[in-house]
Amino acid sequence: MKYTLYIPLLLATVLAATACKKSFNDMNKNDNKPATVQASLLLNGILYNMYDAPSTMKERWCQYYCCNYDYYGNNRYDFGAGDDYYATLKNVVKMEEEVMKGGAAALNPYTTLAKFFKAYFFTKMSLAMGDLPMTNALQGRANFTPDYESQKKIFQQSLLWLDSCNNELAQLIAVNDNTLERDFYYGNDLSKWQKLVNTYRIRLLLHLSKRTDDADLNVKQQFATILSDNAKYPVMTDASDNLQFVYVAPGNYYPMNPGTFGFDGSRYNTSGTYIGLLTQLQDPRVFVTAEPAADLVKSGNSPTSYSAFLGASPGEDLGAMYIKANGGQYSLINRRHYYQTYLGEPSIQIGYAEMCFNIAEGIARGWANAGAKGSAEDYYIAGIKTSMAYYNIPETGKFNALFIKAGSPGGSDAKYDTAAITVNFNNYYAQTAVTYAGNNTAGITQILNQKYLALFRHSGLESYFTYRRTGVPNFTTGPGTGNSGRIATRFQYPAPEKAGNTTNYTKALQSQFNGNDDINGVMWIIK
Repeated sequence: MKYTLYIPLLLATVLAATACKKSFNDMNKNDNKPATVQASLLLNGILYNMYDAPSTMKERWCQYYCCNYDYYGNNRYDFGAGDDYYATLKNVVKMEEEVMKGGAAALNPYTTLAKFFKAYFFTKMSLAMGDLPMTNALQGRANFTPDYESQKKIFQQSLLWLDSCNNELAQLIAVNDNTLERDFYYGNDLSKWQKLVNTYRIRLLLHLSKRTDDADLNVKQQFATILSDNAKYPVMTDASDNLQFVYVAPGNYYPMNPGTFGFDGSRYNTSGTYIGLLTQLQDPRVFVTAEPAADLVKSGNSPTSYSAFLGASPGEDLGAMYIKANGGQYSLINRRHYYQTYLGEPSIQIGYAEMCFNIAEGIARGWANAGAKGSAEDYYIAGIKTSMAYYNIPETGKFNALFIKAGSPGGSDAKYDTAAITVNFNNYYAQTAVTYAGNNTAGITQILNQKYLALFRHSGLESYFTYRRTGVPNFTTGPGTGNSGRIATRFQYPAPEKAGNTTNYTKALQSQFNGNDDINGVMWIIK
């Protein structure tokens, strides 16, 4: 009798515990949150995370313009952590998993483009910080403390990913695969993506210009191979192939717009690094991107003369810069051009003009004889013309430059000065400082200067990385840039690495920077 009493009681207890366990799991399941997601939705988020917006500290670190009011920031090279794209890379892996769960073929656009995204985000982080967790990263609970891989290995693997991606895209294009969705950059056009992949590969090879002696990377041969076989390795053919972020309303407004004019329209002025190069070359792009300095116009300089434009040294003391900028001594960014609408201009992430200058530089360095469009000079000229066309500057003729009047309110009440600018590209190119000097140091400097001008407001830190690699153009320093008068050479690692992956983080610092997460440390790629 004892047992007949206890057995049902024990059974009831077990069942109750089981029921509680099931109920607990059910209660912790969010029925409003999907357990799976379409690969195309993940793609959409990944594409957005590729976007480097203008009007950020990155532009100041590229010395395109300066903040003159300390409430809004500064121009210092006090680098903190670099951009952390690991969450985005986890979504890349998830995108691969979800498309296969959905029954896609082994060869499909999502898993193919995943190779590009991995190369893109890993190399962007590595250029900023150095060695990184890569092969053993992105494993979730399977590995919370992935080891670091060398910057060389990261670039080596990324170049392999890009080569494989190019080959797979060619196969998908051949069978007219149309399964890609939600691509807001290229409208699901795989042929555009294939051009982008090879164009980006050229960018990476130029970043490796100091490592051409490395037989494992074989930089020169890779560059020459791409240029010699346009059928197998198509690259961008004109500006319509640009990877660019187009602003839309409502939702994605250009950062400088009528709504922000009153806050920062006069808080930023142009940098002497950028404006000085434009005026030295008597470059008409200055009339589109900047305003004449009001004080210089009052002093008798015509607003259509290059002498009316002046930028501040980023190294100038912030207080002194504020006084001068508000006194009209410096050129402001062209507020008519950048603040007039909410949609602004497309923000180019990887573009044809940059590609032309990269190819020109590679040829000038002796890595190849010529590309599909000819010599280094041919690419150099194509890059300049493409950049000017972006601003609707004709090769020959006139265009109207519009400048907001000093003291004029923004938005629809703004008042403008209009100036007709006469342009003749042949005359511009005939200048000694512009005419290509040949495949030599002087010619490479010209290519790099023009690339710098073309990347104004585009491509995030690309101009900073180019300066760090080449010293062109000359970046200026002083009290305003901090860091003891130095341009910092790297960003620090994200804080979670120090806290959650301490052993491997410490090893990485020891092997690269004598144990310090030093913003002035010299990473492998620029040694």
